[in-house]
Amino acid sequence: MVQEINKVVVGLSHTKLDVELIEYMNFISQTFKIREIHFVHVLNIHIPEKVLEEFPNLEKDAIEERKAEVEEMVKEHCHEECDVVHKVSVIQSSNKLKGLLEAIDKFNADLIIIGRAAHKEKASVIIQRLARRAPCQLMIIPEGTVKRVTKYNKVKTILVPIDFSEYSAIALERAVSMARNSKNKYEVKIVCQYVYALPSGYHLSGKTEDEFAEIMCNNAQESYEEFLEDINTDGITLCVEFSRDDREDLTANIREMAIKLDADILIIGSKGRTATAALFLGSFAEKLITDNTHFRLLVVRKKHEYDGILDRIKKL
Repeated sequence: MVQEINKVVVGLSHTKLDVELIEYMNFISQTFKIREIHFVHVLNIHIPEKVLEEFPNLEKDAIEERKAEVEEMVKEHCHEECDVVHKVSVIQSSNKLKGLLEAIDKFNADLIIIGRAAHKEKASVIIQRLARRAPCQLMIIPEGTVKRVTKYNKVKTILVPIDFSEYSAIALERAVSMARNSKNKYEVKIVCQYVYALPSGYHLSGKTEDEFAEIMCNNAQESYEEFLEDINTDGITLCVEFSRDDREDLTANIREMAIKLDADILIIGSKGRTATAALFLGSFAEKLITDNTHFRLLVVRKKHEYDGILDRIKKL
């Protein structure tokens, strides 16, 4: 059963990108049936001790001033919903990643949403580290991608890359849940994409390249049908695309499919494990998170797999 998303942390950067994130929350607060939204800004204040001795309230005043600025922005762009609690917090931390992890823990968040500023390498590094370590689901919103969804107030197409694992099943279940929550208002199409490559030495089988590609595709079709057996997709518009990878670059195939479909969001499943200092994504998810700058991306993972990990992460 897909995990409910009740509490959300939205990481604000005190830039123009914040407006996009706040306006996007107006849309997804209904899609995910959210109960609490915590708009969080991480502030790094470094004031020499001698200055603090002379101005003991300077740090406190700076935090209160920034909080007032963030609250004003939220108030201006957030449409209040009677059943959704909106709160603004400013967390002082020397490190944005640690501050966001602290917020996730403090508010017991099921999902964190963060923006990706265009042409900023530092932002990409923080996103990648957050994706590895956040003990909850993660949504990445590239700058400039919100207007299309908010303009029509709907998601038309969801792309779910799959490999028939339990993690891609979780991703598909999340997509199905989104589609069902939207069904009374508009139709959502879910496209599963399986990327396959011909194994080295396939020619030793005596088959031509095209013949072996057909064998691989037929095998994938059978696996897909088995994959769907345990997932309730009744009433959902769902199809599958089998893509052949000739460049040893799965993410390139996925980006091309997203462009072809004009996808509104990509949903991927991420592995997690207990008894380690951090979660791991796998090379495919890492690369997709790093390279994807044009599409909204939701990274989902199983909740029980990150229980108890946050205390270890805080020590990093």
